[in-house]
Amino acid sequence: MDHKKLISLLLCLLLAGCGSPASKSDETPVLEVTPETSEPSEEIISEEVEVPQPLTFLEEQQLLITPQGNFDYSARAEKGSFTMHASCNITEEPSDSEGYKRVIATIVYDVSDSPGGMIRTREFAFDRYTGTCFDTTNEQPGILESDDSVLIESGVNVTYEDKEYKIAYATQMTNKWPQLIVELTVLCPQDYDGTVFVVRYADEDTNVADTAFDWEGVHTLDELPCYDTAEAFYFTKSDH
Repeated sequence: MDHKKLISLLLCLLLAGCGSPASKSDETPVLEVTPETSEPSEEIISEEVEVPQPLTFLEEQQLLITPQGNFDYSARAEKGSFTMHASCNITEEPSDSEGYKRVIATIVYDVSDSPGGMIRTREFAFDRYTGTCFDTTNEQPGILESDDSVLIESGVNVTYEDKEYKIAYATQMTNKWPQLIVELTVLCPQDYDGTVFVVRYADEDTNVADTAFDWEGVHTLDELPCYDTAEAFYFTKSDH
Protein backbone atom coordinates (compact mmCIF):
# COMPACT_ATOMS: atom_id res chain seq x y z
CA MET A 1 0.00 0.00 0.00
CA ASP A 2 1.12 3.45 -0.84
CA HIS A 3 2.38 5.16 2.32
CA LYS A 4 0.42 8.31 1.44
CA LYS A 5 -2.83 6.32 1.46
CA LEU A 6 -1.86 4.79 4.80
CA ILE A 7 -1.38 8.23 6.42
CA SER A 8 -4.72 9.43 5.05
CA LEU A 9 -6.49 6.36 6.48
CA LEU A 10 -4.97 6.85 9.96
CA LEU A 11 -5.92 10.53 9.92
CA CYS A 12 -9.55 9.69 9.10
CA LEU A 13 -9.72 7.15 11.95
CA LEU A 14 -8.27 9.68 14.39
CA LEU A 15 -10.84 12.35 13.43
CA ALA A 16 -13.68 9.84 13.64
CA GLY A 17 -12.63 8.96 17.22
CA CYS A 18 -12.74 12.58 18.29
CA GLY A 19 -16.33 13.00 17.15
CA SER A 20 -17.71 9.94 18.98
CA PRO A 21 -20.07 10.55 21.98
CA ALA A 22 -18.53 10.41 25.46
CA SER A 23 -19.21 7.40 27.64
CA LYS A 24 -21.44 7.72 30.72
CA SER A 25 -18.44 7.41 32.94
CA ASP A 26 -17.01 10.55 31.38
CA GLU A 27 -20.12 12.72 32.06
CA THR A 28 -19.83 15.46 34.71
CA PRO A 29 -22.56 14.91 37.34
CA VAL A 30 -25.09 17.72 37.66
CA LEU A 31 -26.24 18.53 41.20
CA GLU A 32 -29.87 19.56 41.42
CA VAL A 33 -30.60 22.03 44.25
CA THR A 34 -34.05 21.57 45.66
CA PRO A 35 -35.34 24.71 47.39
CA GLU A 36 -36.38 24.28 50.99
CA THR A 37 -40.13 24.22 51.32
CA SER A 38 -40.20 25.00 55.06
CA GLU A 39 -40.54 28.68 55.98
CA PRO A 40 -37.63 30.17 57.90
CA SER A 41 -38.40 30.60 61.61
CA GLU A 42 -38.96 34.17 62.67
CA GLU A 43 -36.66 35.40 65.39
CA ILE A 44 -38.73 36.67 68.31
CA ILE A 45 -37.28 39.83 69.81
CA SER A 46 -38.64 40.64 73.20
CA GLU A 47 -38.59 44.31 74.09
CA GLU A 48 -39.24 45.59 77.58
CA VAL A 49 -41.94 48.23 77.44
CA GLU A 50 -41.67 50.77 80.21
CA VAL A 51 -45.01 51.32 81.90
CA PRO A 52 -45.19 54.93 83.06
CA GLN A 53 -45.63 55.27 86.81
CA PRO A 54 -48.74 57.16 87.91
CA LEU A 55 -48.10 60.68 89.11
CA THR A 56 -48.22 61.32 92.82
CA PHE A 57 -50.54 64.00 94.17
CA LEU A 58 -47.50 66.20 94.75
CA GLU A 59 -46.47 65.84 91.10
CA GLU A 60 -49.98 66.47 89.79
CA GLN A 61 -50.31 69.63 91.88
CA GLN A 62 -46.68 70.63 91.13
CA LEU A 63 -45.99 71.26 94.80
CA LEU A 64 -42.35 71.85 95.70
CA ILE A 65 -40.72 70.52 98.85
CA THR A 66 -38.91 73.04 101.05
CA PRO A 67 -35.70 71.74 102.66
CA GLN A 68 -35.84 71.40 106.43
CA GLY A 69 -34.37 74.21 108.48
CA ASN A 70 -35.06 77.93 108.64
CA PHE A 71 -37.57 79.75 106.46
CA ASP A 72 -39.35 83.11 106.51
CA TYR A 73 -42.71 84.32 105.33
CA SER A 74 -45.01 87.28 105.65
CA ALA A 75 -47.33 86.55 108.60
CA ARG A 76 -50.29 88.36 110.05
CA ALA A 77 -50.79 89.42 113.65
CA GLU A 78 -53.78 91.21 115.10
CA LYS A 79 -52.02 94.58 114.86
CA GLY A 80 -50.41 94.15 111.44
CA SER A 81 -48.16 92.12 109.17
CA PHE A 82 -44.61 91.12 110.01
CA THR A 83 -41.87 88.76 108.88
CA MET A 84 -42.27 85.38 110.54
CA HIS A 85 -38.99 83.62 111.21
CA ALA A 86 -39.60 79.89 111.48
CA SER A 87 -37.92 76.52 111.27
CA CYS A 88 -39.06 72.96 110.61
CA ASN A 89 -37.23 69.77 111.54
CA ILE A 90 -38.53 66.22 111.12
CA THR A 91 -37.54 63.16 113.13
CA GLU A 92 -38.68 59.54 113.41
CA GLU A 93 -38.98 57.36 116.47
CA PRO A 94 -40.47 53.94 117.27
CA SER A 95 -44.13 53.70 118.18
CA ASP A 96 -45.57 51.77 121.11
CA SER A 97 -47.68 49.87 118.56
CA GLU A 98 -45.91 47.01 116.78
CA GLY A 99 -45.13 47.72 113.12
CA TYR A 100 -45.67 51.47 113.52
CA LYS A 101 -43.46 54.54 113.81
CA ARG A 102 -43.86 58.20 114.72
CA VAL A 103 -42.91 60.86 112.19
CA ILE A 104 -42.63 64.16 114.08
CA ALA A 105 -42.35 67.65 112.62
CA THR A 106 -41.26 70.30 115.12
CA ILE A 107 -42.11 73.78 113.89
CA VAL A 108 -40.69 76.73 115.81
CA TYR A 109 -42.04 80.24 115.17
CA ASP A 110 -39.97 83.21 116.29
CA VAL A 111 -42.48 86.02 116.74
CA SER A 112 -40.02 88.64 118.03
CA ASP A 113 -40.94 91.00 115.17
CA SER A 114 -44.68 90.81 115.74
CA PRO A 115 -46.41 94.20 116.11
CA GLY A 116 -48.61 92.66 118.81
CA GLY A 117 -51.91 90.89 119.28
CA MET A 118 -53.04 87.41 118.35
CA ILE A 119 -51.00 85.54 115.74
CA ARG A 120 -52.58 82.96 113.46
CA THR A 121 -50.66 79.92 112.22
CA ARG A 122 -51.79 76.88 110.24
CA GLU A 123 -50.06 73.49 110.11
CA PHE A 124 -51.20 70.00 109.13
CA ALA A 125 -50.10 66.83 107.32
CA PHE A 126 -51.23 64.86 104.28
CA ASP A 127 -50.27 61.93 102.03
CA ARG A 128 -47.94 62.72 99.12
CA TYR A 129 -49.34 59.97 96.87
CA THR A 130 -53.08 60.57 97.08
CA GLY A 131 -53.40 63.98 98.76
CA THR A 132 -55.40 62.44 101.63
CA CYS A 133 -55.30 64.73 104.66
CA PHE A 134 -54.59 63.51 108.17
CA ASP A 135 -55.91 66.82 109.43
CA THR A 136 -57.93 67.77 112.46
CA THR A 137 -58.81 71.27 113.57
CA ASN A 138 -58.85 70.15 117.20
CA GLU A 139 -55.69 69.90 119.20
CA GLN A 140 -55.41 66.68 121.16
CA PRO A 141 -53.26 67.53 124.20
CA GLY A 142 -52.13 64.52 126.19
CA ILE A 143 -53.31 61.93 123.71
CA LEU A 144 -49.77 61.08 122.61
CA GLU A 145 -48.92 60.14 126.17
CA SER A 146 -51.58 57.45 126.08
CA ASP A 147 -51.44 54.16 124.18
CA ASP A 148 -50.65 54.76 120.47
CA SER A 149 -53.24 52.16 119.47
CA VAL A 150 -56.02 54.42 120.76
CA LEU A 151 -54.92 57.17 118.38
CA ILE A 152 -54.36 54.78 115.47
CA GLU A 153 -57.95 53.57 115.72
CA SER A 154 -59.11 57.12 114.99
CA GLY A 155 -56.87 57.43 111.91
CA VAL A 156 -57.63 57.42 108.19
CA ASN A 157 -56.94 54.80 105.55
CA VAL A 158 -54.63 55.62 102.66
CA THR A 159 -54.55 53.22 99.69
CA TYR A 160 -51.71 53.40 97.19
CA GLU A 161 -50.53 50.75 94.68
CA ASP A 162 -53.01 48.21 96.09
CA LYS A 163 -51.67 48.59 99.62
CA GLU A 164 -53.59 50.11 102.50
CA TYR A 165 -52.02 52.15 105.30
CA LYS A 166 -53.68 53.24 108.52
CA ILE A 167 -52.47 56.74 109.43
CA ALA A 168 -53.14 58.65 112.66
CA TYR A 169 -52.35 62.26 113.48
CA ALA A 170 -52.08 64.56 116.49
CA THR A 171 -50.86 68.08 117.24
CA GLN A 172 -49.49 69.87 120.29
CA MET A 173 -48.61 73.54 120.77
CA THR A 174 -46.33 75.13 123.36
CA ASN A 175 -46.03 78.87 123.97
CA LYS A 176 -42.51 79.86 125.02
CA TRP A 177 -42.62 83.52 124.16
CA PRO A 178 -41.22 84.81 121.87
CA GLN A 179 -41.30 81.31 120.42
CA LEU A 180 -44.37 79.29 119.51
CA ILE A 181 -43.59 75.57 119.15
CA VAL A 182 -45.94 73.27 117.24
CA GLU A 183 -45.34 69.54 117.16
CA LEU A 184 -47.13 67.49 114.50
CA THR A 185 -47.03 63.72 114.96
CA VAL A 186 -48.01 61.18 112.32
CA LEU A 187 -48.39 57.55 113.40
CA CYS A 188 -47.92 55.29 110.38
CA PRO A 189 -46.65 51.81 109.37
CA GLN A 190 -42.87 51.49 109.33
CA ASP A 191 -42.75 51.02 105.52
CA TYR A 192 -44.84 54.13 104.83
CA ASP A 193 -42.92 57.16 103.46
CA GLY A 194 -45.70 59.46 102.25
CA THR A 195 -46.03 62.02 105.03
CA VAL A 196 -45.92 65.67 103.97
CA PHE A 197 -46.15 68.46 106.57
CA VAL A 198 -47.63 71.81 105.60
CA VAL A 199 -47.06 75.26 107.06
CA ARG A 200 -49.11 78.00 105.46
CA TYR A 201 -50.15 81.60 105.89
CA ALA A 202 -53.09 82.19 108.20
CA ASP A 203 -55.11 85.19 109.32
CA GLU A 204 -58.60 85.93 110.62
CA ASP A 205 -60.22 85.25 107.23
CA THR A 206 -58.54 81.88 106.73
CA ASN A 207 -59.42 80.97 110.32
CA VAL A 208 -63.11 81.70 109.64
CA ALA A 209 -62.96 79.53 106.49
CA ASP A 210 -61.27 76.69 108.38
CA THR A 211 -63.82 76.86 111.18
CA ALA A 212 -66.76 76.83 108.77
CA PHE A 213 -65.44 73.85 106.81
CA ASP A 214 -67.15 70.49 107.30
CA TRP A 215 -64.35 68.30 108.60
CA GLU A 216 -66.44 65.14 108.74
CA GLY A 217 -65.14 62.44 106.43
CA VAL A 218 -61.84 62.19 104.61
CA HIS A 219 -60.62 65.03 102.39
CA THR A 220 -57.76 65.61 100.00
CA LEU A 221 -55.56 68.68 100.21
CA ASP A 222 -57.21 70.43 97.26
CA GLU A 223 -60.60 70.23 98.99
CA LEU A 224 -59.47 72.22 102.02
CA PRO A 225 -60.18 75.95 102.32
CA CYS A 226 -57.28 78.23 101.41
CA TYR A 227 -55.13 75.24 100.44
CA ASP A 228 -53.57 77.17 97.53
CA THR A 229 -52.49 80.22 99.47
CA ALA A 230 -49.36 81.80 98.02
CA GLU A 231 -47.26 81.34 101.15
CA ALA A 232 -47.37 77.61 101.80
CA PHE A 233 -44.40 75.39 102.62
CA TYR A 234 -44.19 71.61 102.27
CA PHE A 235 -41.74 69.50 104.26
CA THR A 236 -40.82 65.79 104.19
CA LYS A 237 -38.37 63.62 106.12
CA SER A 238 -36.30 63.05 102.95
CA ASP A 239 -36.49 66.70 101.71
CA HIS A 240 -37.93 65.55 98.38
